Amino acid sequence: MNRQILSSGTIVCLAILIYGWTQSSTSGASDYDCRNQAAKAGSSKAPNQLSSAEKHCLPKAVIATSNTTEPLFNLQWSQGGKDRLPNTMETLYSSLLEKAQALASREQFGQAIATIAGIPKNSRHYEMAQQLQEDWSRELLRQATLHCQQAQVKTAIAILQAIPETSQLHDRAVELRQLWSKQARQLNQAIAAEKVGDWQRAIDATKSLEGSLMYNSLLVQELLQQAMTKLYEPDQTLLQIATADLPTVQPADMTSLEVTSTIVD
Repeated sequence: MNRQILSSGTIVCLAILIYGWTQSSTSGASDYDCRNQAAKAGSSKAPNQLSSAEKHCLPKAVIATSNTTEPLFNLQWSQGGKDRLPNTMETLYSSLLEKAQALASREQFGQAIATIAGIPKNSRHYEMAQQLQEDWSRELLRQATLHCQQAQVKTAIAILQAIPETSQLHDRAVELRQLWSKQARQLNQAIAAEKVGDWQRAIDATKSLEGSLMYNSLLVQELLQQAMTKLYEPDQTLLQIATADLPTVQPADMTSLEVTSTIVD
């Protein structure tokens, strides 16, 4: 009994495979015939007036019609203003521009850029938003440079991070962040050496910053001056040992000098 079931199942599977193969081989011709039948039938025929072949092809004709009208609809949509935004959205973007300009007037350029960063390309405010972001990125670079000149490296790097990727200055900002981070590590080494009294290492670390923006800062110059003073300052203990065996010099007799001065007069 089990063998008969298996045998019957095998036959059914083979029949299905053969049927599928024959259908795929004739699908091209069938589709062609269906298109002809649909064209002959036209849209004016009622369903009860269709022949059996036309009724068979009716679903395929409907599908074919829907597939051909969809690209046409998309084309008409794109030509009819697909990229246009509703007035409510444009009003929103206009208010964002005003808010960003108010922030920029208070020199909060990073927040101003973030406020209008989401304005899309199909907005009529896009070009203005891009120009403002570029101008404010330039201001951020200027602010960061000033902070670096004062050896406020952490603040300078944080300001550079606000420059967006869309800005022409973004690559320059990335380059400066890497450079200033390296110089900040050298400055921290000099500060650490100064705290433990390693004056030579402090001098070497500060000297490595020569030519950088922060080298002429008050912090670096004071650190360098202190390290050099401490390094070349004579040790008081050694000075006492060196002068211990020297003869004591007696002060001059001021009385005899006064008498001599009187006689001369």
